[in-house]
Amino acid sequence: MSVATEPLAPAAQPPAAPSELRRFLRCMRRDPALLVGSVIVLALVLMALFAPLLAPYGANENVRVMLGAPSWQHPFGTNVQGRDLFSRVILGSRNSLGVAFPSVALAIAIGLPIGMLTGYIGGRFDSVFIRLFDIVFALPTILFAIALVAYLGPSTRNLILTIAVLYIPRVAMVARAPTLSIKTREYVLAARMFGSGLPWVLRKHILPNIAGPMLVEASLLLSTALLTEAALSFLGLGIQPPEPSWGADLGKGREFMELGVYQALFPGLMIMLAVLGFNLLGDGLRDFFDPRIRKSA
Repeated sequence: MSVATEPLAPAAQPPAAPSELRRFLRCMRRDPALLVGSVIVLALVLMALFAPLLAPYGANENVRVMLGAPSWQHPFGTNVQGRDLFSRVILGSRNSLGVAFPSVALAIAIGLPIGMLTGYIGGRFDSVFIRLFDIVFALPTILFAIALVAYLGPSTRNLILTIAVLYIPRVAMVARAPTLSIKTREYVLAARMFGSGLPWVLRKHILPNIAGPMLVEASLLLSTALLTEAALSFLGLGIQPPEPSWGADLGKGREFMELGVYQALFPGLMIMLAVLGFNLLGDGLRDFFDPRIRKSA
């Protein structure tokens, strides 16, 4: 005797987790720091990308008005060479950000693998790099940068290399700290037990788990890289005139502040705004990657 049975209903599927982009947008609505920082950074990046279209004059174009006060025709005034400061500030964003982004990217490309390896391997290998990093951390940052740029010679390439060298130890230490705890997790031990090699473990298990802190660190490093570039350019060791740069224009405008404070005001404000934007973005990303906030999002 056969008993009719009803087909089993499919098991209820858990609701799909919201996408990271959707959660990021929700976090922006709740976190003013993340919203303001993202807007400032996005605006600066777009300004740098489209600078030739936004600037009404060339960076070194003589508008035949020397030390002109701000006006409708020249919103930021003109400098002693008769160049439009508004155009130089816009075009200078390409050089200033064009140094900050590559230098931080280079520091992460070198420091991240070193940090993961030192944290994962440990032992004498870790101790050697820790001692080297301690030596770099003991040196005054700006003096070390000045000495290195003076030795290499002032140029954009050497400026990028100098800033990257300064930040490699910092990136490595940020990557090393979470690697020390992640390497003892069950899934990492299981991967090693099943014969996974070092590159596989680092790429598949360590790197995805430290990506959040590294993004936060990258945003904060961009703000300090901008300040370092501005300081070196201010001293004449960075981007060389007549190329526009916020730091170089700030240093040049300082000589003529008695004739017009706007000579140094607007490049300084752009540096302040960029540093503020990257710092706010870094603070917002730190909250975004916080596990306690992720569970409630």
